[in-house]
Amino acid sequence: MPSVLQLHNTLTERVEPFSPRVAGQAYVYVCGLTPYDSMHIGHARTFVSFDILRRWMAHTGLEVVFIQNVTDIDDKIIKRAKENKEKKRPLAAPLELSAHFDALSRQDMKSLGILAPTHMPKISEHIPQTISLIQKIIANGHAYATQSGVYFDISSFPNYGLLSGQNLEKIKAGARVEINEDKRNPEDFALWKLEETEGCTYDSPWGQGRPGWHIECSSMSLHYTHGHPLDLHGGARDLIFPHHENEIAQSEGAGVVPFSRHWVHTGFLTVNGEKMSKSLGNFITLADAFQKWDGPSMRLFFALTHYRSPIDFSEAALNAAKNTLDNVRRSLTLMEGEGAKQPDEAAERGLTASVDGKLASFTSFMNNDLDTPQALAELIEASKLVARARAENQCSKHALQAGAKKIIQSFAILGIDAAPASAPASSSKLSASEIEALISQREDARKKKDFKAADAIRKQLSDAGVILEDSKDGVKWRFG
Repeated sequence: MPSVLQLHNTLTERVEPFSPRVAGQAYVYVCGLTPYDSMHIGHARTFVSFDILRRWMAHTGLEVVFIQNVTDIDDKIIKRAKENKEKKRPLAAPLELSAHFDALSRQDMKSLGILAPTHMPKISEHIPQTISLIQKIIANGHAYATQSGVYFDISSFPNYGLLSGQNLEKIKAGARVEINEDKRNPEDFALWKLEETEGCTYDSPWGQGRPGWHIECSSMSLHYTHGHPLDLHGGARDLIFPHHENEIAQSEGAGVVPFSRHWVHTGFLTVNGEKMSKSLGNFITLADAFQKWDGPSMRLFFALTHYRSPIDFSEAALNAAKNTLDNVRRSLTLMEGEGAKQPDEAAERGLTASVDGKLASFTSFMNNDLDTPQALAELIEASKLVARARAENQCSKHALQAGAKKIIQSFAILGIDAAPASAPASSSKLSASEIEALISQREDARKKKDFKAADAIRKQLSDAGVILEDSKDGVKWRFG
């Protein structure tokens, strides 16, 4: 198992050591949202995966500069705003529409526990940088201006198709492109569109218009790397072609070679075995999902599948992930008075060694292409070791707490809160002595088989915020 981070590189189709250009620092760029609608669970899968990667990089000692763009000018945004205007609905201006859904998505990401990017640029605020990059591409002979816009000449770039594993002739044969007599090749893509759209039209050396989609990511990412190559570029698998292929062509056409040292892509998401779409009625926004599940449970669900593998979203799978997290928390919850009064030193050494062994395996799996399913299996098993030690009652409370703390901290590296829910004693109307007295009364009732009375006392304690746990060593309690 690797002792340093290794990741699958889409460009080479191999798992390779992650080696940033500058030791100790990683410039990571992830394609962000085009905010014309609410954020959905497909977005969540990708962004949680890269958040976990970012957190793990930081854990290994890297200073991560994390860049995630906002495509706030795009054909889809313009179309939706136009529809709103025609139907006299709110959000009828493109930038107003994108700003609204951008704000909602940022709250959704926060609810998922996703760390805020170091930089989160909007293309509307980086027009000069985009124009400058296009000028470099033209000067290097890779782009040309026409009456309809500026286009990248893919025939000028011999390496076009390497990322997606396609050759130019096959791309030409299978291309579905709009007919444009101004273009040299039907497959050439727009860097600047000469068209005026109310609210998002800008001056340029070629006339008024706006950037094409692909150039936006190149201009914003290279602006924040100060013109240097990215260490890692990521996104969903459906962006490999043509978006990421075009990003490479235009960035390297501008003289930044390689554009990115490493390429990482997440697998597809389906819903109950089908592609998610509004027409099928299985389109699930994060707002919908949060009505049923919390952020930690959703993060665990995503992380239980390898980031490169397909993942199927279903209520049963989400509920299973929530139950798993609940079980982990229960395993790591120490009750009042728990822990051996005369601990067995050998048992404590065994617990420490076993937990440490699981955490070492956790690290190895994380370094092995971010193998979160196997890494989590180690953490879940480690939580069971603590639960078993609690039941055997041979370890002191301190030893149990130490093991639980290590496991909770390891979950936290992945952004998953596995800490048991707790409430301060002062939140209860009962004192510790009163609680112990009620527990004693409950035990007497159970011995007399007066289960109605025993249940009533348990409810009284529960209403006061006291959780009981019956074990072979007696009743344990905690505030919760």
